Amino acid sequence: MSKQKALILFFIWLTVTACGISVSQKKDDDTEMLKLQLTQQSLTMTQVASSNANNQPAPADNGGSNPPPASDNSAPSEEEEEDDGIPCNDSHIIGETIKDGTVFKPGQTFAKTWTLRNEGDCDWTTGYTLKFIEGSRLNGESSVKVPSVIEPGEDITFQVNLKAPDAPGDYTGVWQLFADDDEELGRYWVKITVEDDAPPPPAFAVTSVSTNFKKSYNPGACPLVLDVEIYIKTNAAGTVKYQPETSDLGKAPVDTVKFDKAGTDTETYTWTIQNSGSYWLKVNIIEPNNQVFGPFSFTLTCP
Repeated sequence: MSKQKALILFFIWLTVTACGISVSQKKDDDTEMLKLQLTQQSLTMTQVASSNANNQPAPADNGGSNPPPASDNSAPSEEEEEDDGIPCNDSHIIGETIKDGTVFKPGQTFAKTWTLRNEGDCDWTTGYTLKFIEGSRLNGESSVKVPSVIEPGEDITFQVNLKAPDAPGDYTGVWQLFADDDEELGRYWVKITVEDDAPPPPAFAVTSVSTNFKKSYNPGACPLVLDVEIYIKTNAAGTVKYQPETSDLGKAPVDTVKFDKAGTDTETYTWTIQNSGSYWLKVNIIEPNNQVFGPFSFTLTCP
């Protein structure tokens, strides 16, 4: 029982007792009526007090201390953290060897290197690979793996061992870095020029022409039929167009001879001479270099 209820009941008891003393001399019916009214008032007051007590909020059980104030400064979860704007995978070249346009001799070997920096937020694991993707591979590696973990901000140098082609010209090879999930990072290349120190070969040409003529002919009878051999020499492979020309018959039809390599080819020409005299033969080279060889002269004496 609460102190409040006890005080109310004590008050009712005092009231009833006082009333009983003061009305002892009255009639019995008046006394009973007064007691009844006082009892009803006391009950009403008790009910009101009990109702007020029951409507009070229960005190918090916090071990006798005041409850901690609510705080709005709770730490954000990982999902609520702001993006720092740096991608997971990013590479940046900070150095290389073999500048673009470097000249090499045919077949010369060399090493090309690229030094790259991990500019992303993710580690480069051994699953990351530098791969050849286009151009001329120059006899180099098709791929080079990252040998160990490269953390953000760290550098790595990739090297490919290359060989200049045999043919002179300009060559470009492109390699690209790939993540372990095949995400594409930066592209890096090598550009070289191949030049031969040897002088360029001369243009295709006929270098000499000769025949099998003697200085003089004394046949037993005329006319004289000569099977002329014409020796044509070139400096390389190619096609020659030539035309024999004689002092008595003029120019013969143009003929063609093909050379697979530098050397001498023998062509034949039949020449019939009716009378004694001095004669000559020329060989006109129409292609490739428009030259005339001769005259190749002799004398004929008929009986």
